[in-house]
Amino acid sequence: MAGLQGKVALVTGAGGMKGVGRATALKLASQGADIALTDVQRSPEDLPPVEVKQQWRGIESVAEEVRALGRQCHLVWCDLGVSEQIQSLVEQVVAHFGHIDILVNNARAIIGRDRVPITELREDVWHHFMAINTTAVFLCTKFVGQAMVQHGQGGRIINIASNASKQASANGAAYSASKFAVLGLTQAAALDLAPHGITVNSVCPGPINSDRLSYAEQAQAEALGIPLEQYRAQLVAEMGARNPLGRIAESEDVANLVAFLASDEASYITGQGYNVNGGLLFH
Repeated sequence: MAGLQGKVALVTGAGGMKGVGRATALKLASQGADIALTDVQRSPEDLPPVEVKQQWRGIESVAEEVRALGRQCHLVWCDLGVSEQIQSLVEQVVAHFGHIDILVNNARAIIGRDRVPITELREDVWHHFMAINTTAVFLCTKFVGQAMVQHGQGGRIINIASNASKQASANGAAYSASKFAVLGLTQAAALDLAPHGITVNSVCPGPINSDRLSYAEQAQAEALGIPLEQYRAQLVAEMGARNPLGRIAESEDVANLVAFLASDEASYITGQGYNVNGGLLFH
């Protein structure tokens, strides 16, 4: 299938070995798109143990897979907490490919340090979650939106939000607030960019078997005296048992919806937030 032939897609937070970013990049590449990848360079302690063991190289490894599919791939290491780096990222991608047709705002802050009651939530942690989960989405949308408008061929912007964008939980103030904001940003940007043929939508996953590092899971595993991989496997099984469809999402489940929203078939859909959660949440 080559429905995205000639298109260029920029995917943020794309370096995880089991992450939504990698799955999305490979899905879009399989449909004919050339891919730009970005992620922040993390220290080993901020990586899932399996990535360290297998010497996974983040977006460099994903880029090799994209190229193996016969597509062009350009990668830029970028700290999305620094606005100047975001603007430079977009400029570099446009300079390399000439245009950007699809933006997937997938990156998120590492969860865990935010998992406390609001009375104990540190202000610096709050600001970090807002910077990565909300402000970076705004800035990527702003700068890529400018490039799309200038190119004059429309475009697709897809934000990876969360179940927590629609229903908060205890000990989740920073994460939920940052993700609720993404839905408001999606709706406003959709209205602003509609005259230019650019659609903006959000995908709202429930729990995903993405193996992304969580400081909270790391602390629980240490408290139980078991490896993080073992604790995570137990958690995945427990969450799957509570899901109406009997499992949690794989990254490919999210990537499949992203690919649809990036396609011509979704040209009349904008400003929406679609759940991918196996029936955990309906609104």
